[in-house]
Amino acid sequence: MFINYFLNKRMKVVAYLCTILLFAILALFTLGNTVSADETIPLPKGELPIIITTAGQSPGAVSISVICRRNKIDNDYLNLATVEDLKAKEYKTLIVTMGTSGKGMGAAGIEINDELARIEKLIEEARKQNMLILGFHIEGEARRSGACEQSIDLVGPRVDYLVVRSDGNLDGRFDEIAKKNNIPLRIFDESIELNEILKEIFLKDEG
Repeated sequence: MFINYFLNKRMKVVAYLCTILLFAILALFTLGNTVSADETIPLPKGELPIIITTAGQSPGAVSISVICRRNKIDNDYLNLATVEDLKAKEYKTLIVTMGTSGKGMGAAGIEINDELARIEKLIEEARKQNMLILGFHIEGEARRSGACEQSIDLVGPRVDYLVVRSDGNLDGRFDEIAKKNNIPLRIFDESIELNEILKEIFLKDEG
């Protein structure tokens, strides 16, 4: 009887210690995964002049241009920017927005293959000129189907920094691109946040 009591007590102690160890492991795992990229990786410092274009003729590039101008950040928006445009002016930063629009490409008189070929050449030239290349996906889930994915496939892995609205990353697509290609990623929730993001990238710190 005494032996049974001793064994039962010993088993309870072992079970208790195992439980503590399990919670300790879980706590360490949780702490190791609570720091987001936004908290550890700063936004890049971009230089003027800026050229903005779209990979897919969606309105995102126009929005970026308007927000920049509203914050007194001068830029050139060219929806069909070419290598020749990059060579014509000593641009320091290239912004490419991802997301295709059938209406936009129809109005421009181009097909998706033509658009992707243009953007690929543009990024190659920007790289030769040592420009900062920023990839923006700001129109959310609406630009995450069909040819939009081709736009993301082309631009995402080729930029220096990614800025993505959270509802366009519900499946973690941009997390995967960023991790695989070692590209910093900033996720934001509301479009109004782009004001501060763009000001942080392009406006000099005061003082």
